Amino acid sequence: MSGVTRERSYDVECPHCHKTFAAEPIEGGRAARYLGFKCPHCKLFVPLLRATDAGLSRDPDVAD
Repeated sequence: MSGVTRERSYDVECPHCHKTFAAEPIEGGRAARYLGFKCPHCKLFVPLLRATDAGLSRDPDVAD
């Protein structure tokens, strides 16, 4: 089937307000820095690379 896309949803913690939300990444341009999420709480743009950074994870199984 052509034209079928897989939805990718991520659990993200906003580095500004520290609230969590589930969202699909938005693409704002050709550069990787424009791929990320818009926090529904404080409206901060969270880049995908920062949202998946181990330092921001609250998962206790993630190594420091």
